[in-house]
Amino acid sequence: MSKKQLLAAAVVAALSTGMIASNMTSAFAADDSASTKTRAKTESADQKTKAAENDLVKVSDDALTSMRDVNSARLAIFNGDPVQAQTYVDAAVTRINAAARDADKFALDIKAPKEKDRYVPFGASFAVLDTFEPNDAKAKHIAKANEHLHKGEQKKALEALKLGEINVAISTDLIPVKFAMEHIAQAAKLVGEAKYYEANLALKAVNDAAIVQTYSVDGVPKTKADAAKKAKD
Repeated sequence: MSKKQLLAAAVVAALSTGMIASNMTSAFAADDSASTKTRAKTESADQKTKAAENDLVKVSDDALTSMRDVNSARLAIFNGDPVQAQTYVDAAVTRINAAARDADKFALDIKAPKEKDRYVPFGASFAVLDTFEPNDAKAKHIAKANEHLHKGEQKKALEALKLGEINVAISTDLIPVKFAMEHIAQAAKLVGEAKYYEANLALKAVNDAAIVQTYSVDGVPKTKADAAKKAKD
């Protein structure tokens, strides 16, 4: 692997770690004193505010889990294990229905193939653009970005990289939830009827409906909920 590839990989790894860290909440030891409880509440509120500020793309855990269950069900069908196939597809039904209920909180306000559906992120990652060239100046900005990431300051880390002319993009996996919900429910029914070939096709349609979109850090679309709120204001 070249020096350029290694350094680019290091940037992505650091950013991914920062993304995870920004969503973590510290645990506070139990204490009966009122002052400790008050301080804990204040710190917790500060952390939630910081996490909200650091949120670039909100990934739906329900959508992510449902997509994993879809793939596991397809594999079980391929392996001739109908019991496991039914287990996974039933789990996918539960999780995709939950994703649909919370869709507006996660769905991005974008133009997509299925215009009347809501596209919910079930995965997101950082990528360093191909224009990246390593040098000592950029290394200093990477070090600064790491300092911010250590503090959970994700956006400041990205700003530091931007100052170093290190362009980072956000790649997002999206699924149309209504389409997925209908086809997963259909697959569950077909598995129950021992129509495994047809069930696999229904699940494959869900995989095929997923799209990947890449955005600049400054160009991440708002969620539909945020867009609607802004429109009202």
